[in-house]
Amino acid sequence: MGFVDKHDDKGRITRNSSQHASLSNDEANHAGSFLFKPFLTFDDQVEHLIEQGFSIDNRKSAVEALSSLNYYRLRGYWMTLDVSAEASDMIPFRMVLDISMIDDAFRLWLWSSIAPIELKLRSQFAYCLGENCGPDAHLHADNFRDEVAYRHSYSNYARECAREKKNGVPCVIHNLHRYGELPIWSAVEVMSFGTLSSLYGNLINDGNLNPGSSKAVGDIARSFGVRPSIAKSWMQHLSMIRNICGHHARFYNRVMKIRPKMLRQDSQWASDKEFPTFLVIKRLYEHSWPERWAEMASELGRIVDRYPSVDLAPMGFPKTWREVLGVPKAENGSEADAWAEL
Repeated sequence: MGFVDKHDDKGRITRNSSQHASLSNDEANHAGSFLFKPFLTFDDQVEHLIEQGFSIDNRKSAVEALSSLNYYRLRGYWMTLDVSAEASDMIPFRMVLDISMIDDAFRLWLWSSIAPIELKLRSQFAYCLGENCGPDAHLHADNFRDEVAYRHSYSNYARECAREKKNGVPCVIHNLHRYGELPIWSAVEVMSFGTLSSLYGNLINDGNLNPGSSKAVGDIARSFGVRPSIAKSWMQHLSMIRNICGHHARFYNRVMKIRPKMLRQDSQWASDKEFPTFLVIKRLYEHSWPERWAEMASELGRIVDRYPSVDLAPMGFPKTWREVLGVPKAENGSEADAWAEL
C-alpha cells in the first residue's frame, strides 16, 4: 500500500494518503479522510436517539441538551442502560441526562474534597524532605529509586516552573533571581499534583541506601495516618482522579487504570471502579480532618438523593455504601437506593 499523495494541477490531494489509500475518493467523504459516519445536525441526532430506543418527550429540550453536551459525551453515559430499538420499553432520554448531571456533581464533590489533600501533601513533602534531605532535595536524583522516572518528573517540574516564571509568579521570580533555582518549599507551589505524587512515589524508602529520603517517606505517610506504600498509592490515584475532574471527563462507570491499595479493613471493597476512591478520601479525612467528614458525607448523600433513578452499581457501590461511608439515609425518610434491589 502506498502513502505517496497525488495532486491535481492546483496542488489539491487527489489520492487518499491514509491507510485507507486503496479506497477510491468516492468511498471517502473527503480526500485523505477516513470513512467516518456522516455529520448529523442536532435535530438529526434527536431522530437517531429515537431510532436507537430512547423516548423523548420534549424535542426542543433534547436539542438544547445536545447543543450543550456533545452527543458522544452523553453516549458514554447510556452504556449501562438496556437501550435497543427492538426493546419493548423505550428508555427515557431524561435518564441519560440524570446520569450526566450526577456525574457533574460527583466531580465537583471530588474536586473540593481532594484539594486539602493535595495542599497537605505539598506542605508535608516540602517540610519532611527539606528537614531530612535539604532545601534542594528535589534537585538530586540520588534521593529517588528510579532515575529515568525521576528525570521524567523533573522535566515536568521544569516546565511547570518555566510557566510560572512566564506568568510572573512572585515567589518564582524572587528565588530564580536570587538563587537560580527554587528551594523545595517554593518548588512544591508550582508542582502539579501529578508531579508531586510521582516524586513522592519515587523517593527511596530504604534507610541503608538513603536514611534522609527514607525518613521523609515515613514521616509524610504518618502525617496521613497510613504506611508509605498506602500513602504513595493513594496520592497517585487521587492525582489521576483530580485530572479527570479538571478535564471534565466522565467519572461515572469508568475503569480506574491506577487502582488505590486498600487498608486491610477495607479490602473487600477493592476494585477498579469508583467506590474505592470515595473510601480512600473518607480514610484520609478521618485522620486529618475528622470534623469535616460528616458534612462531606451528607453532601454526598444529597447528591445521590437528587437522582434516585441513577444506578450506582456500575461505579462499584455496594448496597451498604451509606453505612460504609457514613452517609445518612435519604432525607425523604426512604432509601433512595431502589437500584440496589434491581
